[in-house]
Amino acid sequence: MSKIILPGVRALLGGTIRARRILGNVPSPMKIQKMYDHHDGPPQPFDNMPFRVTSRWLTTVIFAFFFGSGLWAPFAIVWYSMAKKTL
Repeated sequence: MSKIILPGVRALLGGTIRARRILGNVPSPMKIQKMYDHHDGPPQPFDNMPFRVTSRWLTTVIFAFFFGSGLWAPFAIVWYSMAKKTL
């Protein structure tokens, strides 16, 4: 069975082959290895996060501090400036 390739498709295929020869060792997104801990199958939960979740309690404390300080800081700054003016 012969394969029929349209001229436009043949031009596209030829372009990719030429690009492979020219670019050679340049890493493409497909060649960049993912940083997964589990290589035997699909990624495990939390593998795509930018930080490690080894202890749920530690992660909870860090998140609470991070978001709590962001919500608390404006009120503390206003309170400090008002307390400074009254003294």
